[in-house]
Amino acid sequence: MYRAGNRSPVADPRMRGSFVGLELDDGLNDLARKYNVTLEAIALQTRHIVDEMNTKGHHISAIYMSGGQAKNIPLMKLFANTCGMPVVLPFEHSGAVVLGAAMLGRFAAEVSQRSAQGEGEGSGTYIAPCDLSGEQQGDLLWKIMVEMTPVGALVAPSASVKEKKLLGAKYKIFRENIEIQKRWRKEMDEASR
Repeated sequence: MYRAGNRSPVADPRMRGSFVGLELDDGLNDLARKYNVTLEAIALQTRHIVDEMNTKGHHISAIYMSGGQAKNIPLMKLFANTCGMPVVLPFEHSGAVVLGAAMLGRFAAEVSQRSAQGEGEGSGTYIAPCDLSGEQQGDLLWKIMVEMTPVGALVAPSASVKEKKLLGAKYKIFRENIEIQKRWRKEMDEASR
């Protein structure tokens, strides 16, 4: 479901969403159906991102959520079922941005302190270029995140066999739709020349 293009993993600003199987119904049930398929599209796109990252060598085995959407438990169950992995919810939804800023502040302070001690400056005010490798920086940041992140709730995948089969079929169609859209757009571009 793309209204303004796709950022990841396709990185195509011209991608657009589509609804297949629309009826002339404009009632509450139709609105609820459209809302649900929109949520499914978001979950399918998340699975696409995770699958592409894992294909490229990452090992993503859980999704960590933050922000207001993490309060939507049915959506979190949909993410867990669609992606086939647990979704970890934050301890507190409203403090994610502030907590992230505090983590980055601690990271900067620790790097600064290490640099100052390495240069013989005892005041802690000397800021030298970071002498940590990219991997060391990542390890330090990960350590800080683990230490500063309170334990939240876990939403485990709970799809029935039938639901897994249905989500698998929807994912296959979702992926095919990306290629179809690219092909159709190319045909229309060529025809309009």
